[in-house]
Amino acid sequence: MAIQAQKIAALLDESGFEVVTVKTNADVPDNFRFILKIKGLRTFLRNFFFLYNLHKELPRVEVVYFLTGFFNFFFWVTYPALILIKIHGKRVILSARGGEAERFFQRYGILLKPIIKKVDTVSVPSGFLREVFKNAFDIDAVIVPNIADLHQFKFRERNPLRPKLLTTRNLEKIYNVACIIRAFHKVHNRFPESTLGIVGEGSERRELEQLAAELGLHNSIKFYGIVEHAKIQNLYDQYDIYVNASNVDNLPGTILEAFASGLPVVSTNAGGILYIVQDRKTGLLVDLNDCEALADNIIQLLYDPELALTITKNAMEECKKYSWEYIKTILIPLLEKS
Repeated sequence: MAIQAQKIAALLDESGFEVVTVKTNADVPDNFRFILKIKGLRTFLRNFFFLYNLHKELPRVEVVYFLTGFFNFFFWVTYPALILIKIHGKRVILSARGGEAERFFQRYGILLKPIIKKVDTVSVPSGFLREVFKNAFDIDAVIVPNIADLHQFKFRERNPLRPKLLTTRNLEKIYNVACIIRAFHKVHNRFPESTLGIVGEGSERRELEQLAAELGLHNSIKFYGIVEHAKIQNLYDQYDIYVNASNVDNLPGTILEAFASGLPVVSTNAGGILYIVQDRKTGLLVDLNDCEALADNIIQLLYDPELALTITKNAMEECKKYSWEYIKTILIPLLEKS
């Protein structure tokens, strides 16, 4: 969300809008920073300063474009912010994201409905989330796709296609990076020179490193940790196949980045991924947690470079739907709506 917010703010500014940004992860004044060491209180403190900053800036704006996730973030941050925005009488577009929205709505829909119905417009990045809002609240959300910065990523054909695999997801359970490592084990048995790059950080890193060691892959897998987004294209350029195994997802920008870089994508068919990856046209799809099929599809690409080339060319065309030139034709009329 932070990356998308930065892109949207910069592009709207270039398009002649006066943009005021308010960080949900607010900075804390120096004389309060000692509280950041206290778990629980630091969340309350950051949220207090976020709402305070929002309250100060609201008189200056006509419409608020609010990017939100779900679960704790929604209750701690979004819910009170929407109340504050409406107290100020401002129009709000709720830009909803996250593959876990459906489960969240099923659990907390009764609590959410009063505030969701007060929102002027709901925007979502995929048809998947549009269906979720329709089913949960009978709301017709507007699809505003995530922005893929085509100028940052350089398309390059991989010829020959090498067994160099990359994934760029947070190391959390829902992204199932363990499945990628298990799939890579099978690929590595067929192609001993193969490598896997894992970009990201999270609570599962130690377990994933242990899994790599147990499978004898520690010399063939590189954990990069967090990489600045401004430099991430350099890593895409070093690898030849992008792999994703998430169990829950909406519209992952990382897949779009792979499209724009010329990497064929092999992924699970979680959530909204079906709306951006067409099996055997713009990528190869497998069922959730099917590590064997994930490996088999990677191996198929390595033995069939023509298939890989066709997929990447189609994917680049698909990626154009996520360019600012296209998205601004949807977003700007929403912002200017009276």
